[in-house]
Amino acid sequence: MTRVDSFTDDEEGVMFPRLVPLAIVMVTLAGLLQWIVPVQIVSDIAFLEDIDPDRLVAFGALVAVGGFALSLAGYQALRRQGADVDPAEPVRVLVTDGVFRWTRNPIYLGMWIALGGIGLAFATDWLLILVAPASVIVNFAAVRPEEAYLAQKFGGLYRSYERRVPRYFFMH
Repeated sequence: MTRVDSFTDDEEGVMFPRLVPLAIVMVTLAGLLQWIVPVQIVSDIAFLEDIDPDRLVAFGALVAVGGFALSLAGYQALRRQGADVDPAEPVRVLVTDGVFRWTRNPIYLGMWIALGGIGLAFATDWLLILVAPASVIVNFAAVRPEEAYLAQKFGGLYRSYERRVPRYFFMH
């Protein structure tokens, strides 16, 4: 029996990563690495290219706000349909409207965009470096198992949604 086969409608043990603690761990780890082994790519580029550091901070903040807004839109779309946003609770409804029309994972995607924006705004190169491998890990450790769970639970309805809407904005 695979992990996916063990899911049932009333099972309370369905557990996917919680994003806030994951983001806090990433920011903390990036801060520690930036302090212990400083990398100054963003700040060096800003000075080499005569980019106003304030504009870089503003751009990073704008990107971070956009990422947070995308995650929030995902939460709101789930709430509107009566879905529980707690990853420990079983999924009862397949949400395909709102921001879920453009990406199947707006909450994850928004978190990665927000963390990238924070990395730019605060010139925390380690955060920018860690976002890529962390997103790959989450993709394989959480997103793919969630997709398998949803495919098992909703069958053809989910498979049709999966064909129509990319996992992230730019890739299926």
